[in-house]
Amino acid sequence: MDVKVAHLVYSFGAGGLERVIVNLINQTHSEVDHQVITQTADQSFASKLTAKIPFYCINKQEGTDLASHWRLYKLLRELKPDVLHTYNFGTVEYQFVAWLAGVKLRIHAEHGRESSYKKIANPAKYEYFRRLLALFLSYFVVVSPDLKSWAQDRIKLSGKKLKLIFNGIDLNEFAVTSIGQVSDKKCFVSVGRLVDVKNHALLIQSFALAREKSQRMRYARLVIVGDGPNHQSLLAQIQSLGLSEFVEMLGHCDDVPGILRQAVVFVLPSRYEAQPMTALEAMACQLPVIATDVGGVSHIIQDQHNGLLVASEDIEGLANALCYVLDKPQTMQRMGVNGRALVESGYSVEAMSNMYKKLYGVESIEV
Repeated sequence: MDVKVAHLVYSFGAGGLERVIVNLINQTHSEVDHQVITQTADQSFASKLTAKIPFYCINKQEGTDLASHWRLYKLLRELKPDVLHTYNFGTVEYQFVAWLAGVKLRIHAEHGRESSYKKIANPAKYEYFRRLLALFLSYFVVVSPDLKSWAQDRIKLSGKKLKLIFNGIDLNEFAVTSIGQVSDKKCFVSVGRLVDVKNHALLIQSFALAREKSQRMRYARLVIVGDGPNHQSLLAQIQSLGLSEFVEMLGHCDDVPGILRQAVVFVLPSRYEAQPMTALEAMACQLPVIATDVGGVSHIIQDQHNGLLVASEDIEGLANALCYVLDKPQTMQRMGVNGRALVESGYSVEAMSNMYKKLYGVESIEV
């Protein structure tokens, strides 16, 4: 009989975390009986799943909703999963419910730290809460070395309970079909939700400055893919800088691989990232990555090897990096090749799935 795993997430709309879960389910559904439980109603990204997976919703209300714990308890007693797999801070509190409901394996995964990109008065309170809930966990998973250090130092986790599992990319979906030439495309692409932490405003400002610095940049285009609450403010910024002809905001797009293959360089201007899926996907498409040196980014982007790193909030530094691309096309293509090799060596969906199958108890693989 297949191991039954219930994934509990806040929502299942388009996003990096949801992409990780989709990759995991698509890779393992023949061996694992997956179910997805959301706290809120958005389950639109379920269309990316290749198998028919049951979805449930506990309809969590804004703020403290203790009744949602009771609804989850009843659902878990009905579904009887072998594993409850929760993701990020908003779901870890429900691991106590899983323990009460008799779920044998309780796994929590952290894909980022809210104190790194939100204004939180007392981050230690959140860390203490995780430390307390960790008593009810079988495994605490982190996705980057910086998160592992944080979990060891701040959550006080160690030994077999703490696991480092890198996010995995579907190398077939993000396969290389052609390599863009800087001379004929000059297209910079950024993919991510239009929220403050992704800092698209910095990218737009730097793109405008780069156009002033370099005549070659006058022919470059910037494509921003993603939806979010900052859409109107970013659009206003583009118009105020006179960039409407050169910056395109595509909104949500189902064919991200196709867009990446039309680009020359991927740009990640975030204020914080743990292990950015979008950067790994771009690297899989053999694109060099220009990124801000935040969180765990430097663990996958090595400066001058598979991309360029700039300081966070450095408008001129990012502008200089954009200009550099057009002056060093052969160097940037070499970086793209190096990036693809790095993803193939350690960030495949197969490697990630094998690690999780071990935790689920499906097969014996050293982790």
